[in-house]
Amino acid sequence: MSDRIDRREFLKKSSSAVLGAGVAFRSGLKLGAQDTQTAKVVEVKHSKVLQSGRILDPEIVRNMLKKGMQNLTGSENPWAQFFSPEDRIGLKINTLGRPILFTHHELIQAVVDELKEFGVRENNIIVWDRFEKHMSDCEFEFNTTGEGVRCYGTITTEELISDRLDKNVVYSSENDNPEKREETGTDSYFSKIFTQECDKIINMPILKDHGLSGVTLSLKNLAYGLCENNARFHGSEHIGPFIADFCALLEVRKKVVLHILDGLEACYERGPRPRNLRSLFTPKTIWLSSDPVALDTVGLKAIQTERKYRAHRTLAEEGRPLDHIKLAGKKGLGVSDLNRIKLEKIELS
Repeated sequence: MSDRIDRREFLKKSSSAVLGAGVAFRSGLKLGAQDTQTAKVVEVKHSKVLQSGRILDPEIVRNMLKKGMQNLTGSENPWAQFFSPEDRIGLKINTLGRPILFTHHELIQAVVDELKEFGVRENNIIVWDRFEKHMSDCEFEFNTTGEGVRCYGTITTEELISDRLDKNVVYSSENDNPEKREETGTDSYFSKIFTQECDKIINMPILKDHGLSGVTLSLKNLAYGLCENNARFHGSEHIGPFIADFCALLEVRKKVVLHILDGLEACYERGPRPRNLRSLFTPKTIWLSSDPVALDTVGLKAIQTERKYRAHRTLAEEGRPLDHIKLAGKKGLGVSDLNRIKLEKIELS
């Protein structure tokens, strides 16, 4: 059987509860089980990576990535632990914080260069996000040709609903806010970039707070980036269960194999779209893990630490729900207990 995912095996329309339970049943997960395993997260910091004028040193960024990947895998050939040179690899970035904060071009280029050096064909790499308008606001140059790294979004700048949506692959749920449903009702179609054009995904979120979910890190970058019609889950009752349920889907877990959290610059307040530079801080750090729950747990702590340093109230004190990380842990997606996360810190200079 081919290593590529047979789309006939992909998730079809059903209720959210049945869909989640079916995925858990097929993958051997137990819904409601506590996350009892351990996880590894690698933190790489470099004091000189960020220059004045918000300019990043691309060589330092690539060296940070190299060191982080080697430490994460314990291998001098770390990319082979996740990919084969024949894979079509999607880099799911985050441009929602346009135009001030988004996955940095320098970090994306470092990943591209490392994948090419590993042997992946340049045209088999896709840099993508949900909305092309967000990407263009962040100065990404689109490329849909058969040469070079491809770069485009699911929803095009010309039309609200694009032909890059896969109408055969649906996340369907009525566990939402009916007043916030978009025209497509209770169905959320997946991106064709995810279902048809990529064999593996590298998730590349930004370290940011979020007015609704508390933080928007690895898990939210997937739930709100791989499908459309998901604003209907905005709200304290729905957003956490949706993010956890969506990320528990078998094909999401199967395809998204690596998470790289961009904390070279970050947002501690007024996210996910900061209006000015006062909302930013500069950890000068990237975090790497194969466990999105553990990575988000570490990222949450980094944001909470910064808020405390600036004498801000905690996210919980501000009434922002933070349940999606622990809910994802309870679904068996990773570790949400800091005591069981092995955080490997690398400080370069």
